[in-house]
Amino acid sequence: MIRGFTIIFLLLSLPMFSQDHDENISALIDRYTSKLDVDCEIKIETDVEGMIVPDKIVRVKFKDNGKPKVEGKGIMLLPKKGMLNQFHDMLTSPFQAIYLSKRKDNLVYKLVSLDPNSDWITADLEFNENTFLVQKSIVNTHNHGTFYIEHNYKTYDFPSQSVITFNVKKFKLPLKFIGRTETTSSSNSNNENVIGKVTLSYTYLD
Repeated sequence: MIRGFTIIFLLLSLPMFSQDHDENISALIDRYTSKLDVDCEIKIETDVEGMIVPDKIVRVKFKDNGKPKVEGKGIMLLPKKGMLNQFHDMLTSPFQAIYLSKRKDNLVYKLVSLDPNSDWITADLEFNENTFLVQKSIVNTHNHGTFYIEHNYKTYDFPSQSVITFNVKKFKLPLKFIGRTETTSSSNSNNENVIGKVTLSYTYLD
């Protein structure tokens, strides 16, 4: 409840919820809101407390910023945050950006969602001031807890690996199940908090 009052106070202190962003946020928006046309294979390694989930390699096509097309067999657990299209969805919604600090060549901003229907509340983004590629993010959501995301890059535009960690109630596990031909097992019998990590390793296809 205190966090909610803090966010409300922060919003009320901002000048008319202005959508005029500084040059850094404008450049970040330009980078992540261009059309996404990517075909890739993703190795998904899921480490969730109390669950046994085999590693998977799936093919995912991102086209024109629409819903990604996923191809693969068996159970696939995809995180609700941290995929390639996350920042497009976030940066095309109304938000207020607040500069926090600078860490070497990285800038840190807090984004506060101004959309009452958005699934995210705030996001702390750390991105390179030259390439405007997001290195780290902390995303607070309404229904799926908090996501800690770190991206590693080998090529200029897209991450070679993304590591997503979270700590939430088990019954609100922030993963999308696709397929039902394999089983997962869990030693948790109630709704206690679980710690999870999903590692996405990308191979980009021509």
